Amino acid sequence: MLKNKSLLYGLGTGLILGAVLLQLMNEAAPANSAASKRPAAGQAPEEMDLIRLKEVASTYYNVYDKSQKLYDQTQVDAMIAQKLKEENDKQAAQPQPAAPDKETYIYVSKGMTAVQVADLLQQSGVIADKTAFVGMMKQKQLNDKIVSGVHVFKGFPELAQVIANLTTQ
Repeated sequence: MLKNKSLLYGLGTGLILGAVLLQLMNEAAPANSAASKRPAAGQAPEEMDLIRLKEVASTYYNVYDKSQKLYDQTQVDAMIAQKLKEENDKQAAQPQPAAPDKETYIYVSKGMTAVQVADLLQQSGVIADKTAFVGMMKQKQLNDKIVSGVHVFKGFPELAQVIANLTTQ
């Protein structure tokens, strides 16, 4: 035990010095941390100014101005439904322009399937039902006969005219 005497003195001194430093850090910490921004235990909310009161309350609650209007989910849903109804009424009131001479250009790339072409045609408004288009293409066995390139459709052609346009040069 006497051989380790200097080691034990060093360990004991280090522990004491570490404890003293820890106490110094604990005493110095509140001056710089968020804990100093908290009100004193005896300070009443009436004694604080408005800005300080908002800061303290915002740590525990959502703080809003009185002038700010807050809505719950049912009110928001009702407002959205009302706006959608108004927009639909506006669109219904506007006359739909008849465009029988409307030209639609579709680019069909090499290797596209009938389903992919049907998606393009439906998105552009040339056909209304893509399943009927795909079914007719299967029935006539024209799935591999689709010509790649730009195809022009005038107005709203019949399904047979669309298929004829896609399968011929």
